Amino acid sequence: MTYNHRVILRTISVIMLFEGCAMLIPLVCAVYYQEWGAASAFFFTAICCICFGMTVFKHLRYYTLKIKTREGFFVAFICWFLVCLVGTMPFALSECGYSYIDCIFESVSGWTTTGAWVINIDTMPRSLVLWKAISNWLGGMGLLLLTISFFPILGVQGQKMAAAEVPGPDLEKMSARISDTAKLSYKIYIAMTVLELCLLLPSGLTPFEAAINTMSTISTAGLYNLNNDVVINFTPYVKAVFTFFSIAGSVNFMMYFFISVGKWKRVVKNVELRTYLGLLTGGSVIMAIVLTASGTYHSFFSALGDSFVQAVAFGSTSGFEIADINVWPTACKIILLVLLLIGGCGNSTSGSIKVIRFIVYFKLIIRGIYKRIHPHAIRPIMIQNKPVSAESASSITVFLMLFFSIYIFSSLVLSVENQDMETTLAAALGAITNNGTGFGNIAGGNFGIFSAFGKLFSAILMLAGRLELYAIILLFSRSFWNSDRARS
Repeated sequence: MTYNHRVILRTISVIMLFEGCAMLIPLVCAVYYQEWGAASAFFFTAICCICFGMTVFKHLRYYTLKIKTREGFFVAFICWFLVCLVGTMPFALSECGYSYIDCIFESVSGWTTTGAWVINIDTMPRSLVLWKAISNWLGGMGLLLLTISFFPILGVQGQKMAAAEVPGPDLEKMSARISDTAKLSYKIYIAMTVLELCLLLPSGLTPFEAAINTMSTISTAGLYNLNNDVVINFTPYVKAVFTFFSIAGSVNFMMYFFISVGKWKRVVKNVELRTYLGLLTGGSVIMAIVLTASGTYHSFFSALGDSFVQAVAFGSTSGFEIADINVWPTACKIILLVLLLIGGCGNSTSGSIKVIRFIVYFKLIIRGIYKRIHPHAIRPIMIQNKPVSAESASSITVFLMLFFSIYIFSSLVLSVENQDMETTLAAALGAITNNGTGFGNIAGGNFGIFSAFGKLFSAILMLAGRLELYAIILLFSRSFWNSDRARS
């Protein structure tokens, strides 16, 4: 396969430049807290990234960039792989004694907004905690989308790179140019981040805690509780803010665009949003009833509050825990797993299958049953009074088959770690959905129970889940590398 090496190097240079500049913030934090090992690690890595980025970008700035579809997937993979690899260096060079596998895991978990951990944040320098939160925030919206928003010279070709990165079956455009869409998406993202930070600052949290949790919740990466490993002990107000913005981050960003232009009816009537909120509400009520009936909670309203927060945490794939869900009844755990499998909305910061795919697949099943009774009937799949094309329906079906195939294979691989079945199945699902937590021994997102092999494999699953599987799976396809067969 022949590649346009210039477009790959150009994109990598911009990504490295962004990452290097982002490291300057935790560098200042490290100096402030006198964490000199971490400070030197950030300084060295940031300088290398910035110098490389500026040099390559300046050398290739006058070249016209053209990219094909298969190159878009390849660029997405290379950029995410490198940014995670470079993001490992502050952990590895900070003189904290972390193993390199642990550093890779923390970096991948941060950039993919998975929220899992193998290094306890209570023992981690604050600058490294801030760096992980920043990587959550940048990874939530997407690296290539950020690049496209700052460099419109990528033009229409940027659509092919963004489509390989943005979570969801299709990349809807808010405007005619993908660069304008990317800019508008980041403006909305930044506005919500600032709003959440303003709401958290007077809540009793320190500015540092408010900042890191703002970046992690809006990107649906979870929570950072510096005083507890598993159960989050924040005030009801703080939990309410976290829950609201976890929902906000997992909603299709097109809804905010419609709100900004006054098209409220399109938001209210949006079938994906209504289904998503209905699933969270219905799941919460059922869990509250089960928790009250089983005696786990004595108050229905207390059970309903915790149930809703946990439903949001799993449905949005934020993955945080405000209660010991390991002791919850099995029925509640199954509901949480269902919400986790469905995930949030398309074109949001959440992971997993996505609600819109679930809706189309459910309607395909209903049509299949109907066609059994009326084999000659013509009954298209309708979403928002518009027919879903056969190509889109087929693509969604293939994605679901691929998702569950990889999940089964991943569970088999992680089973060699010899953990109990609940832990093994939850770990594979938590990694591939970018939720980062589950039941059993990984409650709270602690993947430190696994060996170096298990941690590395889980990191690969996180990256595959963040790139919606295809960008990595295609690398194992012979036709992908055969330039004679590839036409686009």
